[in-house]
Amino acid sequence: MDDIIIRRMEIEDAEAVTDILINSWQTSYRGIVSNEYLDNMDKGILADRRRKQYRDYIVAVSEGRIVGYCWYVNDNSFTKDVLEIDSEVIALYVDPKLKRQGLGRRLFSYVIDDLKKQGRKNMIIWCLKENYPSRKFYEKMGGKIIGEHTTNIGYKDYEEVGFLYKL
Repeated sequence: MDDIIIRRMEIEDAEAVTDILINSWQTSYRGIVSNEYLDNMDKGILADRRRKQYRDYIVAVSEGRIVGYCWYVNDNSFTKDVLEIDSEVIALYVDPKLKRQGLGRRLFSYVIDDLKKQGRKNMIIWCLKENYPSRKFYEKMGGKIIGEHTTNIGYKDYEEVGFLYKL
């Protein structure tokens, strides 16, 4: 995947980013998150959310098509109970057909570099506890598990593990 361009998301990218989100969840979280939730994800609602938050996203583009994205913030607004963090990756997804080709690594590295430039020191990413392939990726990228918490998806609670990265 040498032809990848990583750039800031534009509002017009919301539909394509949402497609990757839905495809990724339905592929990666099947057997972890309830099938009812996965099978009824509302593309319109999810795309509207992406349009509202697009300034905090980067996208990976190949041959004019969005093939991955990452949503991150340079604060701890999503994880207020872990005081030592000053930045967070909220979502990192790649087109399921393109996994294991280095695209996730490139997006992740871009985020780390950007946060370092902003003077950030400690980043966290939360991962569903039962999502072992993603946990392996976050460990390979240098993350250390620092805790667990519960998240609610579709009115059901799921356990997550938090990976800390010293930037």
